[in-house]
Amino acid sequence: MATQSPRRLAAICPERLYPLRAFQEASGIGSTRMREGRLAGIHLPTIDVGRRKFVRGSDGIPYIEALATLSATR
Repeated sequence: MATQSPRRLAAICPERLYPLRAFQEASGIGSTRMREGRLAGIHLPTIDVGRRKFVRGSDGIPYIEALATLSATR
């Protein structure tokens, strides 16, 4: 039987800059939840450098809180 490895969650520091993928891993937010948030009008502010996207920790924390309110209304 295949087992999944547990996700490692890390704290989001407001003063750090995260690559988008690292932000998702640190927060535990999957791409499906982010898509649901976008469809509900909740957008994650990103900094685009070429084709890479970065997230300020200070922008990510309110985003997570907004996604939590989205979950609470369902």
